[in-house]
Amino acid sequence: MKSRVKVICRGIVQGIGFRPFVYRFAKKLNLTGFVRNQGDAGVQIIAEGPKEDLDKFVNFLKYDKPYLAKYEDFQVMWESFQNEFTKFEILSSSVKKVGGVSYLPPDISICVDCLKDMQKTDNDRFNYAFTSCAICGPRYTTITSLPYDRPNTTMIDFPLCYMCKSEYDNPLDRRHHAQTTCCAKCGPTLTLHNKNGSKIKTKDLYNEIVKLISEGNIITIKGIGGTHLACSAVDAEPILRLRTRKGKRKHKPFAVISKSIDEIRKFASVNAIEAQLLVSHRRPIVLLEKKQPFPLSEWIAPELFNIGVMLPYSGIHSLILDMLNDPALILTSANPSNVPMYIKNKQILSNVDDLADYILLHNRRIHQRADDSVIRLSNDNPVLIRRSRGWVPEPINLPFNLKDYVSLGVGPLLTSTGAIAMTNRCFPTQYIGNVDTLETLDFLESAINHLGSLLGVDSYKIIGYDLHPNFFSTKLAKKYATENNADLLQIQHHHAHAASLMIDNQLPIEEEIVAIIADGVGYGIDGVIWGGEIFHTTYKGFKRIGHLEEQPMIGGDRATYYPIRMVAGILSKILSEDEIYRLLTKNYPDSLPGGDNEIRVLLTQLEKNINVSSTTSTGRILATVSALLKACYERTYEGEPAIILESLAYNGNPKGVSFKIPEADNGIIDTTSLIHQALEFYNSGVRPANIAAAVHSEIANQFANAAIKYAKSNSIRKIGFTGGVAYNDMISRQIFKKVKDAKLEFLQHKSLPCGDGGISSGQSVIAALSKNE
Repeated sequence: MKSRVKVICRGIVQGIGFRPFVYRFAKKLNLTGFVRNQGDAGVQIIAEGPKEDLDKFVNFLKYDKPYLAKYEDFQVMWESFQNEFTKFEILSSSVKKVGGVSYLPPDISICVDCLKDMQKTDNDRFNYAFTSCAICGPRYTTITSLPYDRPNTTMIDFPLCYMCKSEYDNPLDRRHHAQTTCCAKCGPTLTLHNKNGSKIKTKDLYNEIVKLISEGNIITIKGIGGTHLACSAVDAEPILRLRTRKGKRKHKPFAVISKSIDEIRKFASVNAIEAQLLVSHRRPIVLLEKKQPFPLSEWIAPELFNIGVMLPYSGIHSLILDMLNDPALILTSANPSNVPMYIKNKQILSNVDDLADYILLHNRRIHQRADDSVIRLSNDNPVLIRRSRGWVPEPINLPFNLKDYVSLGVGPLLTSTGAIAMTNRCFPTQYIGNVDTLETLDFLESAINHLGSLLGVDSYKIIGYDLHPNFFSTKLAKKYATENNADLLQIQHHHAHAASLMIDNQLPIEEEIVAIIADGVGYGIDGVIWGGEIFHTTYKGFKRIGHLEEQPMIGGDRATYYPIRMVAGILSKILSEDEIYRLLTKNYPDSLPGGDNEIRVLLTQLEKNINVSSTTSTGRILATVSALLKACYERTYEGEPAIILESLAYNGNPKGVSFKIPEADNGIIDTTSLIHQALEFYNSGVRPANIAAAVHSEIANQFANAAIKYAKSNSIRKIGFTGGVAYNDMISRQIFKKVKDAKLEFLQHKSLPCGDGGISSGQSVIAALSKNE
């Protein structure tokens, strides 16, 4: 008996070779009908044929889909046979929508088959850097509108040649309807320029680039979703030049790129989980433990035990690395600090002459920039530090439905993103960076608008933003509220952190948890800078049940740059002014740029309470210990003192360093005793690495003990850990152990960053739920 079936697929079903996949199996079963993309990134299929074959067809689509496909909804509707079709075909895309929420895949790393094409001398794509097919290549960074068809991407500038058009039109070819497919005859081209912008002619482009790098030059490379600076990872001289040219990059680590896992293993340890992350289609930067002795330059990641490494994700990278003899190249974003990556050729040529010696450009437009994603293992689980290329625009599923309330979170100040929450999904934007300049603010707005257009957002009903009154993102929130006639909701920073953790663990609306939120800075409801918090929290509210002791920040924000100021402020609760002066001048004379004079001034500030603010920040306590142990006196990048302290602790043993900290009184964890005892251990000759390890353990224990005590007395079964300090493997691992030993469930992040990159998602959901009461 013949029948007819209509299938609606929502999720990641466009841009991954899904239609050719459907076509080939339908032809195999001799079905008739069609498959086509819809205007909202969904796919519609109608097929007719014997009922038995249609059952096979539906089951095949449901359970044997392409590996990149992801169904958010798979709707099957049976109808009576109408004998409407004579064959099965792929129809042109429709602007009509199938409803629900669908979305594009992220940019996908070049596949093995395309790499093989590039390596064959008799192939038309031999050494062609922009080779791609239906299952690989750029997606999010090239699309301008839906449906995902070539005219709606930046590839509209490159009409297909006869060969590429034949492949594109052939349903049995792996480049059928591959929107970014092209070859050397019809696709983008690469050009090499000197720093003055003049073109350089060369017969062997990739060998020439490697030769220039080996000679100590810094090369700008325009890639898939952004522009990088590349230089030798072995020679210190170009690395130091790069640090100077980038500005504010005195010690901040650079990432490196290697051609293979085998090459990576020459300078870093790679376990099975890390290897899987490295070779995945997302191709993130993965933080790996350095091997000792470390064969690359110490200036790549100074004073750190780990290094960020990625494998090539584009043909450009692969072709360059194939010619390289060294195990790795430095690859960092081509922009001065606090300015988004340059992506337009004119902009690159006019701005990077101060950064690079040579410039490699191509003529394909980048519609949306996307920085490289960064990931590391914490407590043996992958946690995202930066969620961008390879992930965006994939959503975070919500375990509840927001119905008609489309909401927006605009994020905080640092390492920011935006996020849109709608129906049962939350869509974070790509990584934006620190929103402290007009350029990054414009980037944030552009990213939100682009994502909103792809999701078909007509308007927002409510905008969530940070409690801090002076953030640039607050101005953007108010602008969106005016344009959309939307409500505004201020959301406390750490509550947004807790909500993002709950989203990430698929917790229902009514769930209550105890959340430990540890980071560097977040504006508290009392006007104090928070950052070492324990909340009894739900999505809709929180109770602050514990926190680190408030400590003075002498000089306000200057104490975040020179943590010896925190040492002085904390020890002033125990030591006299004269004792602190003698301590700093005798034991830490080089800890402040102003020397003795600055020490005297800060003590006067403390005595007269001039520009002295308060904080409960965990980041400040870790930075204090870092300065106390002479590991780091100056913060030249975000989190540096704490990060260096973790590296010091990595080689330490906490056994034998026993702190005697009183139990938290009224939920307040005593950090004055912690710092004073750490100083006593240090003065008695205890190895600094052992003190650092013991401090990590003690902070974790104090947080865990307070959280467990409250959870058990209030019948709460889940304890979570979030905030930037949650990236710290030693602290995360110890909290997990304590929670597990207490027979409670431990929550940590899975798909959203622990740090401020997850704030916007928490904001968007808190805001939406405030309208769903």
